[in-house]
Amino acid sequence: MLVKLRDTINPDVIINISDADKTLLLKEDGADSKIKKLLIKGVPSKTFAFSLDHQPGGKDNRFFKQLSCYINAACDSGVNKGCDLVAVSELDDGSYDVLVFDLKSNKPRKKATKKQLLNSELYVKYLMSMLESHCQIDISNIKYRHAIVTTDTRAVRKNPTYRPNKSVASDTNYKVKNVTVNRAKESSVYYGAL
Repeated sequence: MLVKLRDTINPDVIINISDADKTLLLKEDGADSKIKKLLIKGVPSKTFAFSLDHQPGGKDNRFFKQLSCYINAACDSGVNKGCDLVAVSELDDGSYDVLVFDLKSNKPRKKATKKQLLNSELYVKYLMSMLESHCQIDISNIKYRHAIVTTDTRAVRKNPTYRPNKSVASDTNYKVKNVTVNRAKESSVYYGAL
């Protein structure tokens, strides 16, 4: 499946993974971004990665402004928001793990972040369904998960008191990993922590 997916995805949005040290580098060019570069270490060996938030700049930016040109760009419901990274990994048992991931600086908004991650997952599921229909790829063994990396230490909250009978319900449905950045606004994280 990874080969067929690579053949399907626009080469401009592919994120290269270093074969030597199994790392990938995410870059964020936004003026207000607190994380300009994030090095993700320990990426599984059979992984293909791409972005749904490609911003090439210049006249080509209009082609990547939204996930689909069939959706009204002025629609503010979030249906055109894409994530910084989609990583599809083939596991040892032949199943697939899809990480839908985004960089968030300070104060990530839970509802908007959840919507952005879900929208990206739905778009990837659309791509997978095309592979299933046109390339006879089995997509029944794919697991999706969501994660963000943020500089906001308040985004990772701990319950100070152990309550064995209290059920824990997440209102985010995505993993949050807090990082610190250096003066160049660079940081790193291990793939397994996401």
